[in-house]
Order: sequence, then structure tokens, then C-alpha cells
Amino acid sequence: MREDDTSADAFLAGQGRDYLLLVAKEITSLRTQQEKVRVAALQAVMADEDRASGLRESLAAAIFRLEGPLNMMASVVGMLARRQGGTDPMSAALAEAIATGQQALADLRSMIPAKTREPLGAVNLNELLRDVLDLSTGRLLAAGITVIWQPQAMLPALLGAPNRLRSLFKALIDNAIEAMNTRGCRERELTVASRARLGGIEVDIADSGPGIDRAQLLKVFEPFHTTKRGGGHLGTGLSAAQQVAAEHGGFLEIEPTTTRGCRVRVLLPLHRRP
Repeated sequence: MREDDTSADAFLAGQGRDYLLLVAKEITSLRTQQEKVRVAALQAVMADEDRASGLRESLAAAIFRLEGPLNMMASVVGMLARRQGGTDPMSAALAEAIATGQQALADLRSMIPAKTREPLGAVNLNELLRDVLDLSTGRLLAAGITVIWQPQAMLPALLGAPNRLRSLFKALIDNAIEAMNTRGCRERELTVASRARLGGIEVDIADSGPGIDRAQLLKVFEPFHTTKRGGGHLGTGLSAAQQVAAEHGGFLEIEPTTTRGCRVRVLLPLHRRP
């Protein structure tokens, strides 16, 4: 029987044939939309975390700067009490001021938002780094920065807290953007590289900015120390990033470069030590 035989006998003959039907559906636009929704959700989560982190940093900075004068005043009151036996009216007034200041510090400490404990899970660090770059796309484009992305093709999974790790790498990338987004910095390149190393993962984030003076290398991880000019910088970015790395059993190091720029290396073990 021919396929083009349209007679009734051919139709009723009951000769069966097997056919394969392939249906293809274009889903590029759907995947693109899904990715936009995912990135928007990440932006919302990171924005909430940034606000809470900023409030924690601001309150911690205020407490840090108030503690110094209060401690000095307490030392003076103690010295006056030893000399005059605690009968000096000035000492009493200072003691009252110190008590008021200490209560204010206690109030500030109570206002610091608590850190939520994030559950641990298997983390694909290359995907996480791409997420952070996607979140930073607007700032990178506005600053005219070229991104050089050098991931190792296959990385082992890392046991960690995804949002905490995102905040770590976002802080480092934000620092790099600010370093390059200055007058006189013509060559603006951000290099992000990942590789497996010695039972862990190593991530390099390098910029072509002015770099960090060698004399400052040991101080940059101190809380409230900043190398940035002008106000508005609390100097908590690198210390907070170091803390996140330490929570995962890793650490940060800054490698001096022979040319302009700065390279921050993050080393994270695959499994956190108990």
C-alpha cells in the first residue's frame, strides 16, 4: 500500500505503521525571564542583607568611637577618686556622665540586628561568583570596567552558606569597583578567577586600580580602618569579608603586585572544620 493511496480499501485494510513525532518548543525567552526573576530575587535578598549589615556596621562604629572617650573618662574619675577620696563634686558629675554614656552604649548594642543563621549546603562557587557579577553589572557598566572571567571549568562543590559567601565576594568586588572608579584610572579591568587547590577552592579578585601601599597591607583587615579618601567609609568591608571566610574555615590574603592594582585571594576548604 502506498502512503498516497486514498481509497477506502486502503483505509480499511488495517495495515499499521509506526511514526515518530518530534515536538520542539522555543524556550529561550522563558529561560531568560526565569533568570531575570531569579536575579531580581537575589537582589532583594542581598539588599535586605546589605541594609542589615550597614546598620550593624554603623552602630558598631558608633559604639567603637564612643567607648574610647568613656574609658578615658572612667580612668580620670578613678584617678581623682584615689587622690581625693571620692568627695570631689566634679568626680561625681563625671561618674554620672559615664553612667549615662554606658547606658547609651547598652541601648545601641541592643539595636544591632541579629545575624540570621543560614543553613549550610553544597555551593557551586562558579555559579555563585557569576551571580555576584550579575548583581554588580550596573555598577561595572557605569564605571566602564571590563570583566575578565577565568573560572576553572569543573570545581568541586563547597559546603557553605550561599548568602554569606555572596556577601563576601560582593564586598570584594564593590571594593575593586570603588578603587578603579576614580579620576586618573584609565585602564579599568576586573579579573575574577577560580581554581581547585589542596582540598579547597581558591578565588582571585584583581583590579587595575591604584593598589594598596605595602605599609597598609597588615592594617586593611582591622575594623574601621580604611584606605579610601573622603568621608562615608567605615572601613569594615575587608574585616567583614575576612570574618565570613573564617566562618567557612578559610582566609583572605592580599598579594602585592609589581604593577598598579590589587589582588585579593580567598582560600576556602571544601568542608568546614568542626
